[in-house]
Amino acid sequence: MDSIQADIRIIGDSTNGSSAHSDATRHVEAEDTDYALTELQLGKGGNMRCFIRGEPAPDLNEKELRARPGCGLSSDQALDSPYQFRLNSILVEAVLIFAVLIWNGILYAREMRLTTTEISDHAENILEQLKKSGMNVFQNIEIPFVPSVTIGRVIRDGFLRDFPTSLLVEGDTLEMMYGDSAPCAMKYVGPQFDNLSSLDPSSHSTKTKEYKIEANQVFKPSLFGGFSDAVLEHHIKIRGRYQFISLQTPWANSLRDALNQDKPATVIRKQAEVLQKFFLRKVIYIVLGAAILVNLLRYMIKDIFGNHGNVKQGFELFTVLPVYAILPILPLSFPTLWLIVRCFGNATVLVLFEALQISKTEYEDDEEVDEFDAGAPPPTKNIHLNGADVWNKFLYLLTKWDQTSLTRSTNLFESLGSTTVICSIDREGTISSPFPSVEQILFPSHEGETTFLDVAEDPNRYFSVKFEDQDWEQYLPCLKPVGLNLLLNTNCGVLQGKKQNDQHRKYSSINIHAKTKPARQACLCRLGKEIGFTDDALQAFVRRKDIYTFAPCHPSLKVHIRHDQWEVPSMVSSIYEETGLGTYQLLSDGHVEIILDNCSDYWDGEGLQAMTETIEKKIYDFYENAIINDMQCIAYAYRPINVENKIPFLNYNCVNDPAAATYIVLPTANDDKDPPDSFLAEQDITLSQWTRYKRLKAGQLEGLHDFQFEEGQEFPQDQIEKFYKDVTKGQIFLSMVTLCHQPKADVCNFIEDLSGAGIRFVYFSPTAERESKAYAERLGLETDWNSCILLSSESYRQMHDIKARLPVGIQNIRNHLEKVDDIPLHVSLFAECTPDSTHEMIKIFQENGEVVCCLGSALNSSNTRIFALADVGIAMEPTHTKAQTNNGLCYLQDDEGQLPLALGASLTTLPCGLFMRYDTSLYALADLIREARRLTNCLIMSSAFMIGGYLSITTLLLLSYIFLLPPIFTGYQILWVLWVILPLLAFSFFFNPHEADTMTTMPVKNADHFRDLTRFIIYFFWRFSLPMVMSLSYFDDNGAASFVFGSFGNVAWLNWSKKQQWEVLYAQNCALFVFVWYLACLSPTFLHRTLSLRNFLPYHNHVWVLTFFVSLTIQAIFSSISLATGPRLSPSTHSLGRLPLFLYLVALLWPIIFIPVQELVRWHDRKEYKRFQKRSKLEFNTKLGMHSPI
Repeated sequence: MDSIQADIRIIGDSTNGSSAHSDATRHVEAEDTDYALTELQLGKGGNMRCFIRGEPAPDLNEKELRARPGCGLSSDQALDSPYQFRLNSILVEAVLIFAVLIWNGILYAREMRLTTTEISDHAENILEQLKKSGMNVFQNIEIPFVPSVTIGRVIRDGFLRDFPTSLLVEGDTLEMMYGDSAPCAMKYVGPQFDNLSSLDPSSHSTKTKEYKIEANQVFKPSLFGGFSDAVLEHHIKIRGRYQFISLQTPWANSLRDALNQDKPATVIRKQAEVLQKFFLRKVIYIVLGAAILVNLLRYMIKDIFGNHGNVKQGFELFTVLPVYAILPILPLSFPTLWLIVRCFGNATVLVLFEALQISKTEYEDDEEVDEFDAGAPPPTKNIHLNGADVWNKFLYLLTKWDQTSLTRSTNLFESLGSTTVICSIDREGTISSPFPSVEQILFPSHEGETTFLDVAEDPNRYFSVKFEDQDWEQYLPCLKPVGLNLLLNTNCGVLQGKKQNDQHRKYSSINIHAKTKPARQACLCRLGKEIGFTDDALQAFVRRKDIYTFAPCHPSLKVHIRHDQWEVPSMVSSIYEETGLGTYQLLSDGHVEIILDNCSDYWDGEGLQAMTETIEKKIYDFYENAIINDMQCIAYAYRPINVENKIPFLNYNCVNDPAAATYIVLPTANDDKDPPDSFLAEQDITLSQWTRYKRLKAGQLEGLHDFQFEEGQEFPQDQIEKFYKDVTKGQIFLSMVTLCHQPKADVCNFIEDLSGAGIRFVYFSPTAERESKAYAERLGLETDWNSCILLSSESYRQMHDIKARLPVGIQNIRNHLEKVDDIPLHVSLFAECTPDSTHEMIKIFQENGEVVCCLGSALNSSNTRIFALADVGIAMEPTHTKAQTNNGLCYLQDDEGQLPLALGASLTTLPCGLFMRYDTSLYALADLIREARRLTNCLIMSSAFMIGGYLSITTLLLLSYIFLLPPIFTGYQILWVLWVILPLLAFSFFFNPHEADTMTTMPVKNADHFRDLTRFIIYFFWRFSLPMVMSLSYFDDNGAASFVFGSFGNVAWLNWSKKQQWEVLYAQNCALFVFVWYLACLSPTFLHRTLSLRNFLPYHNHVWVLTFFVSLTIQAIFSSISLATGPRLSPSTHSLGRLPLFLYLVALLWPIIFIPVQELVRWHDRKEYKRFQKRSKLEFNTKLGMHSPI
């Protein structure tokens, strides 16, 4: 339409009272008749022609013009300021910001409440399950007695039941055997041994003595002051089953440990804290001060002295504009975004973990990876995650309380992605099978020599073993008797023709009378079958009687051979009848010491030979060497029972009844006094050897082969017991088998691959140094001079020749780190560890920047405290049985009836985020770390992209202030980019495909974060300067687009007409769209930190490709809605089509200019990153300290 013109004469009074005339000409085009007085022609005439609302006004003089509404003039301004509709948006923006602050407060309070109560709520849920199930639920499962399973024998309702120690309560009555560790403080219940003359309680003195045992203390005869006649008599009477009353509730301590978590902040959280301090304590004040200073100068020079505004302009300059400048720096959207990212990351890890445990496919190396390459990443499973499962898990974690994985308190994916140390605090059932496997078999051969054969798993036959010696069959005459012993003295069902498909337990009732090592519980039927026995050959033998022999006061207990275990020497002897011939044989297996004590001869494959000191010493030397090399030994013997008739008092109906077994205790030898230690040292023998030599010389084991029984004769009980004692003597030594705990499948390769990923595997061993090194060697750990540190006291150090000056004792570790070197942080093996010393060492790791993932047994109650301290606690089911549930032996079920093992495991693993099933490969953990690292890298790069976008907006606003322009973006446009565009683009980074080098890079330590922050700030200016300059140039009214948008730089903002306000809004929306376009084009350069776009193609991330177009589409919609109520653009006047074509081309093609700059910056960052990787790998692999041996 035609323009509106008006002639106005502005009259002002000068300081001397004369009139001042100002003549100016302004030509403005308008499209609406409502724009009255927006186009002015100022002339010299005394009268002024004016258009009001598009209608010609009559000639008015100055007085009449001042009286006309809307046309009042003064010396300060010619017109009243039109209404500024952007004030409405400011009000809406303030309401939105206030609402977000309230939302953040609610979200923070909710998350803090859920985080602090997550474990306690989970504990309450377990207690509810316990109340429903009760404390007396019987679980008919044969639980192996291994160190990683803490089981207590509890008497409840008159029945003896096995319960996890975490389910014990104060006042429970427990049965303890010598060698058991006390689950808590307990008090002995039984006769007092102050009066040694009698066991009658009435004969005791009124002053009685209480025998108490502390938690984790090994129960030994020393509790009663050693073995006296009264103690030994009572031991025989109760058959080694002592009763104690618990003085504590172990679960209370476990709960206290779980609730009192002292975990350090994660790497991501500490990095966020550094950035928070930098931005909220430095940058925000710099930006705020700069914005106020620039606007103050602008206000003083342009608005006041330039006579273009009024005092009211100051509110917007000093309040609104500085707030706009710092708005991107304020973490208003961070709580919501962090919650979404954390839930998504945890959901991905949990769904992957479940899929890995369910999947039966094998782990395979990538086709492009050489499996023999030492630096190759670990193999993975080709598992495709179901998007629906991830989405459902994400919604569940986002909206509901997570009662299983405890993702809020465990910081699951953050800690897994930053793990630098994986600690194994258990062996049996976690990184090794619960039962040891056969390693060697030793047997006497001809001419007084001993021979041993190596045994290994047969890779060509499923669940079979083989002799590694090719000529082993020549020793078959020596091996046949022991092979028969192995197959008969088991109850795995081999006699009934059953086949076992895995390592299984040989259950024996001896475990209810004494603690035995795992080797005594391992079934060796596979070795017997390898020797050549068939199932048919066993059918002729029937077991008639079991005899348990114990020696709680054996001289060998005074010898310090094993540091971690105290075991009463015991022997199991079984009387077998060969039904076809009616003959009897006694087959025995047990502790080497007690077997040798009762053997007078040995079998050399051809006949019987008398046991001599020479052959016995060879056997004992082999035994002692095996113990030092972390092996467990079982000796085998037999003897024929020569009788003319059947043994009449054998009970043929109660063979499988434990109560029918005969219990024998060997008394203390009181014939001679023990020799002095100097004598034993000179003879190079032990006390038990010396005792056996005396018995051999005295002939005490000879002439014990014949027994006479008359038919119909009645035998008194003492005579029967004497027979059983005599029949176990004078046996024939057959062989000795050594067993050791072999690592599970993939464990050794897993440990090796961890080193390539910059993760140190650390094993905390309860055994002594030599035994620990022997097992560490089987794991593939280094066993050099500086590879093992003792965490016990210094008294043990003198027993070993330690060349390196390493710290000894947990109390000396910190001092060594401060004053000597950091060798303790590079060691993979710690020996003589207790739960307390392990806990303290993990704490030392964390103090020095290590992120610790702890792997332990779910049924070891002492692990709870360690799980609670570790950054990530992963519990593993230590064993499995046929009676377990579909989910596993230690899993809570959906129904109300919960098994004790499941409840006990739930209490023990209360602080754990992950629970691994027994048959889950440790490569599943490597896969989880790989996925967590990918998510962590995506989080870091998305955060860098968002921070760069935030700072770009702040910088653009400051530049617009400096160049005396209106704000380049409105408040709601800023919020739109901060809360929608940037998060949308950044979140798409989390769908990046896996990178080949994810598991071959070194992780950062949890200390000294962003030491090179200045370098990243420089990177920001390099990467975002060109997009910012181009976005600002589109907004500047001095450019070629000014005739389209109009000139608005010289008019006070509060005096903008409606048309001018729309002109600014059009310019802001165009600048915003260009800025969003540049952000979208910048985003692919942030998908990977160092790889160029040629090596990491963005289109492989399909979600990012979709998000790229979605972000541009919704930005176009947003701008269209923002301008929908504005004036329509005339094609001939205000059409965007009138913009020069080169502006469109520059805006569209400008990424071609700044993307090479991104690649240049990433090239420089790649150089620095490679330097960091080389330095980190050098530090990781260097173990030389100040006191290296020459």
